[in-house]
Amino acid sequence: MSKLLTIALKDLRIAFSDTSALILMLATPFAISLAITFAFGGLGSQGGSGIEEIPVTLVNQDDGLFGELLVETFQSPELADLFAPEMLSSPQEARQRVDADESAAAVIIPAGFSDAVFQELTAGEASAEVEIYANPTRPISVSVVRSITGSVLGRINASYAAGHAAVEGLIASGLLDPQQAGEVAPQIGQRAGEQVFNARGIRVERVQVAGQREEASEFNWAGYFAPSMAIMFLMFTVTSGARTLLAERDNGTLQRIFAAPTRPWQMIGGKVLGTFLIGVLQMTILALATRFLLGVRWGPPEAVAALITAVVFAATGWGVLLAAYARSAGQVEVAGTVISLVFGAAAGNFVPRFNLPAWLQQASYISPNAWGLEGFNSLASGGALVDILPAIQALVIMGAVLFALSLLAYRRQMV
Repeated sequence: MSKLLTIALKDLRIAFSDTSALILMLATPFAISLAITFAFGGLGSQGGSGIEEIPVTLVNQDDGLFGELLVETFQSPELADLFAPEMLSSPQEARQRVDADESAAAVIIPAGFSDAVFQELTAGEASAEVEIYANPTRPISVSVVRSITGSVLGRINASYAAGHAAVEGLIASGLLDPQQAGEVAPQIGQRAGEQVFNARGIRVERVQVAGQREEASEFNWAGYFAPSMAIMFLMFTVTSGARTLLAERDNGTLQRIFAAPTRPWQMIGGKVLGTFLIGVLQMTILALATRFLLGVRWGPPEAVAALITAVVFAATGWGVLLAAYARSAGQVEVAGTVISLVFGAAAGNFVPRFNLPAWLQQASYISPNAWGLEGFNSLASGGALVDILPAIQALVIMGAVLFALSLLAYRRQMV
């Protein structure tokens, strides 16, 4: 056991005495977190997103119910702090406001939009669509406008589906002559639309995103991207540790160590333990630095410590797997970079995770990034250790499986 610890501590000292390694492990993720904080939230804002009073231009050429519903949503008291809507009558003028960077987006409701929805009860495709003319320099604000518009249109689609199902049910039961459907369908659609309009089945509180505890208006950019970048660069660290294992084999260092009274499992275990300790120390330093310098609230210390340990364990498993099956240090470096970037993109290290497609969020659970992000977000939202136990369990199982797969091939690579 002493030899195992000696090897691990040796790698730990080498890693933290290497300036280039420190830049990659600590300086780069901290700098990115700092830049995002300044860009979107600003220092000292514990819950703010930096997104408020988004200038949006509305053009409603529709004289029906659904155009009115969309306009009233943007003008509602619930969204008064989030949007600064402006009504115009000309679509061309609205687009000019966006081109001049005076508006984040123009929401243009065409004439006959409501009638087109009603006609869909008996006819084919819709003859009108809502246009969002977006400002490419304000991607975050545009995404918020799209989310609100999509929410309202979803309610409109729900009213259409309800009316369509009602008409088909009446025809199937013989209570409605198919020839009368064209006359009755708009009336049913009108009533369904009025119910959606009056009931407001989806209450829009700023931008409420499914699966999020907090409203999007209180999205903490620093709180999200501090653990996000820490996990992202952790993956680079563990794959770099795997690369050094093969590099020592290729340089002949490993064979000389094996010639000494040191068993292979001690050497390999020491290298793996060293990578694990480097990862834990890296995550801990970043957590402390962002906590005291950026004001990021990570959560209860014991829960954060448990989650960091589990995330590093699973990430180290991926690094060991690469070392076990790769043929050279160069292969590990290339594969490690690819895996780190793919895992990061799929899990939400580059953009907020809840903005990703649902299928991609599910697929990303193969990575420690996804489980770690959800766990840290849960803690930042007021969660406790018990709330992240499923994530910790998944990470431990992931690491155990990866280590088991690595053991099947390590002899072929290490000797």
